Amino acid sequence: NVSYFDSTGQSEFMFSKPYSEKTAEIIDKEVKNIIQNQYERAKSILTEHRQGLEKLANLLLEKEVIFTEDVEIIFGKRPFATQQEDEAKEESKTAINNTISNEKE
Repeated sequence: NVSYFDSTGQSEFMFSKPYSEKTAEIIDKEVKNIIQNQYERAKSILTEHRQGLEKLANLLLEKEVIFTEDVEIIFGKRPFATQQEDEAKEESKTAINNTISNEKE
């Protein structure tokens, strides 16, 4: 269910949507589809990685605290960059561009 808060304070018990009932039905249907698809995706990922998850659970029971390296031993390195890696690359590009700009001046 979606909640709409009327910040105007005009109506405490009623609200107005900025779109029609038909549009609301389309939005609801699309949201349900997204949720269902992502639920199925999550189940698939968990099923695919079940052995690793069991190893992870046992390791947590044994150690209680684990680190990135422990997770990488079980699942391997991430197939995509982390946010920190992306930020570091962006900072590096900016520094290089600044150096090039300064050399041209």
